[in-house]
Amino acid sequence: MDRLIRLIGALWLLVAAPLVPQAVAANLESGDFTFEDVFSTRSQTERFSFHGYAAFQYFDSEGSPPGGNGSFDQHIFEPFFGYQVNERVFTKIIIEFEHAPEQVDTDQFAEIFIEQAEIDVTPRDGTTLAFGAILVPFGLENYFHAPSDNQLVTRPPIVKAGANGNSILNNTWTDVGIQLIQQLERVGSLDVYVINGSAVQARDTRGRDTTGPNANSGKSLGAELQVTKLYPGLNVGLSYVAGPRDPVNQMTSSRWGLHALLQHDAFRLQAEYLVGTDEGLGTVTADREVSGYYLVGSVQPALPILGKHLDLNVRYTDWTADDDAGNDFSELAFGFRWLIGANTWFKGEYQINREDGANMEIDNNRVGIQLSVLF
Repeated sequence: MDRLIRLIGALWLLVAAPLVPQAVAANLESGDFTFEDVFSTRSQTERFSFHGYAAFQYFDSEGSPPGGNGSFDQHIFEPFFGYQVNERVFTKIIIEFEHAPEQVDTDQFAEIFIEQAEIDVTPRDGTTLAFGAILVPFGLENYFHAPSDNQLVTRPPIVKAGANGNSILNNTWTDVGIQLIQQLERVGSLDVYVINGSAVQARDTRGRDTTGPNANSGKSLGAELQVTKLYPGLNVGLSYVAGPRDPVNQMTSSRWGLHALLQHDAFRLQAEYLVGTDEGLGTVTADREVSGYYLVGSVQPALPILGKHLDLNVRYTDWTADDDAGNDFSELAFGFRWLIGANTWFKGEYQINREDGANMEIDNNRVGIQLSVLF
C-alpha cells in the first residue's frame, strides 16, 4: 500500500502544478448540471441531448492477492441519450460499460448494462408517468451514484457491496416497471411505482431474476416521498418497497428507508437509515433481518489558493446483512474531491473496514484514487 501513497503524492504534484494559477484566478466551474439532473429529467428544451460520465481509478488493499493486488480499472463509461418526441413525451436511455476490458466470460470483456431506458409522458405540468427500465426511486444515494456527483471514490457499502460485500440495498437498482412522479406544491415530490423484481439484493437485482432462486412472477410496489420545500438546502424523506421474492410468490422481501440531506454554504451532510426483511433467507432463523445506516459529511475549506474547488469528506457506515447471525460490518472512509478543471475531478479515499460480531476480522483496509469527468 505504500507504493500507492507515493503514487497519489506524485499524481497530486503532477496535476496541481499547472492548475494552481487557474484556481487562484477562480475561473473553474463545475458546470451547469449534474448527472442526477440528467437521469431525473422528464423533458427538455433541446430536441436531442447527449451527456455522460467516465471514471478511471486505482485501488490497493491490505492482504495477499487477489484482495491485496493493486489494480488499475477503467471503472465506467456511461453515455446518456435523450430525445424530446413532442411537447409531452420524452424518451431516454443510459448505457453502462463497466470494467473494460475485464473478462466477464469467454465472449465478453466488459460488463454492459442498460441503466435506464424510459418513455416519459407528462400529461400536465408537475405529473409524469415513466414507462420502461427505471432507476428504482429509493433513498438518496441512488441519485448521487455517478462518480461526478459522489463525494468519495466509493459508494456506501450498505447500498453497494464494497470490501466487505453484503450490501442490503443494491443501488444502482434498475428494473422494468411504471413510475408516477408527482410534484407536491410546498412539499416536494412523490414517486409511486410497480416493478417486476423483488427487493432481495444480489447481482441479479439489476432486473427481474427469471431463472435463479429468486425467480417469480410477482410485482413489487414502492413509493418515495421527498420533502424539499420546508427549508432551503434540506431534503428529508421516506422510502418503501415490498414484493414476492420466491418462485411461487409466497415469500416477500421489503425495505424501509429514511433519508436526510442538508447543504448549507460550505457544509454538506447526507444520511440514510435502512431496514428490511427477507422471508425464508435467514441462516439462523427463518427470516433474514437487515438494517444499517451511513453518514457522509463534507466541507469546503476556505483556502484562497484553491477557492471552492476542494471538498474534504468523511463517511461512516454500520450495517448488518443478517442480524440474527451476527453478520455485522462497519466502515470509516476519509477522502478528498478536487475540481481540477471544468467537470473534471481528482479524488482520493482511504477506508478502514471492520468485520464485527460473529465475523472473522479480515485485513482489508484499502486506499484508492479516481479521475472522473462529466460531459
